[in-house]
Amino acid sequence: MKPMKKLHALYILGLCSILSVSCEKKFLDKAPGVDVTENTMFSSQTELEMYVASLYRHGIHHGFPTEDRSLTNAATYDISAGATDEVEYAVGWMTSQRWNNASITASDIVNLEDYRFFLRWTAIRMANIIMERLDEVPNLTAVYRDQVYGEARFIRALNYFEMVKRYGGVPIADKRFQLTDDLAIGRNTLEECINFIVSDATDAAAKLPPSYPSNMRGRATKGAALMLKARTLLYAASPLFNAAQPYLNFGDKNNLICYGNFDKERWKLAADAAKAVIDQAPSAGTRLITDRGVTANYKYQWTTNDNPEIILAAKIYGLRNNWEIPWATMKPNTLTHSGWGGAMVTMNFIRKYEKKDGTPQTWPEAGGNNLFEKYDELDPRFKQTVAYHNSYWNREDPQFNCMNSALGHWMHKLIPEELHNGAAQIPNWQIFRLAEAYLNYAEALNEYYDVPPSDAYEAVNVIRRRSGMPDLPDNLSKDAFRARVRNERAVELAFEDHRFWDIRRWMIAEENGVMRGDFWGLKLAAIPNSTEIRFTPFIFEQRTFLRKMYLHPFILSEVNKGHIAQNPGW
Repeated sequence: MKPMKKLHALYILGLCSILSVSCEKKFLDKAPGVDVTENTMFSSQTELEMYVASLYRHGIHHGFPTEDRSLTNAATYDISAGATDEVEYAVGWMTSQRWNNASITASDIVNLEDYRFFLRWTAIRMANIIMERLDEVPNLTAVYRDQVYGEARFIRALNYFEMVKRYGGVPIADKRFQLTDDLAIGRNTLEECINFIVSDATDAAAKLPPSYPSNMRGRATKGAALMLKARTLLYAASPLFNAAQPYLNFGDKNNLICYGNFDKERWKLAADAAKAVIDQAPSAGTRLITDRGVTANYKYQWTTNDNPEIILAAKIYGLRNNWEIPWATMKPNTLTHSGWGGAMVTMNFIRKYEKKDGTPQTWPEAGGNNLFEKYDELDPRFKQTVAYHNSYWNREDPQFNCMNSALGHWMHKLIPEELHNGAAQIPNWQIFRLAEAYLNYAEALNEYYDVPPSDAYEAVNVIRRRSGMPDLPDNLSKDAFRARVRNERAVELAFEDHRFWDIRRWMIAEENGVMRGDFWGLKLAAIPNSTEIRFTPFIFEQRTFLRKMYLHPFILSEVNKGHIAQNPGW
């Protein structure tokens, strides 16, 4: 690794904010009159476990909207889908609208999207402290010691991945800093950061167990570390980073945001890493959900906590009195509080659902009088994902009336029907699940070889079959297979915080209807003396995407200190 150069003190002060952890009553309760210090945390296994719990609280993210201000004063009220062709929010004040009209700035990026920015530095420091002081804890078994060490390296790597996918190269802190250290450390290159993450994930995988008892679900496993490595290498091999020149010229700093060369072998590394996840899954009891029927397999996967397809889920949130935030910002505005509004699925995204025979569905611009017929012809995942006219939101609500909705469809996935209205239980956010590994594998194989190999077909087809969809046609070209696997990824991973990052790593945001240009909805109308519905497509919005938006800006208050090179264009 090249020597780390300059980073301002605030980055490190963010890392040093561990003192705030000692005040987290939920995790670090202490008897009256007893001071809890860092030494206390390493005085016994019991104290260490409490510290590890706090590490998870700081270092494991979820993608739901949140106003949990116990760790940070920032909040987010929408999901990343609102800044893509997946959804449009029903109210205009959501963060995603700032992406859609290209008005997001370096001054507000932390508050509007990356609200965990400073928490990540705290989590990284905590992980470094654990790795440095773990041997001081008395009476640890070798197995337990390896597990905790692996958890710390995994969480450090996960937080670095979350930053690299947003910013490119960031400062690498591979030790805990003291106030007497040189705190002026700048950004490492993209390649150094990728290598750092992969090294952490590889070592974590070697130390972590394949599974835990049921009461310990949510802790990092071998499979989670392998999945993190696979996702990191997939992003590293993608056009945004795997390039001789970056998306915008950064002069002598180009290596902060791209490799500086294209290397096809990066796709081979990504393919091998994804295959390692698939091969390891049986030893952990991890498998695709295939035993619930083609009309329910997919839905079971996202509605059922701790199902066998989950590799890692965020379980740090349970019953919470502020569940109304995601509830109010994800439910349709006809079912939620006044002034709030949910996520409306665009026709741009609905068009991605094939017919059950594997051919494209037709949606004439002039409209039609057979909406329900169109729905019935679609991939079964459509009805398991989208709230459409005459469907149910949950069993407490009547059949859903989309006749007067702005776009004709609402997002249903992420909020299970089983949650009653006003529920305080937050569903688990799935960070990694096995289906992604298959799609990663298929994509990487296709990009590595001149023609897609049979293993690439099988990796996509196994996902399609479990939802009753036919296999992909044989003998597709490389470009045709790429289009099909990208579409499959969009449908299978819908609303799971993949699309926003996939669009940018593929560098397709500037295509019409992806993150810029025409965005479509459906107007619905009753047909006299008919049970069918008339639909008419219409353009509801023209979105803007600027090329600088392929990566986030660093928050301006940090850049102004003079040690962090701002990403180009910002």
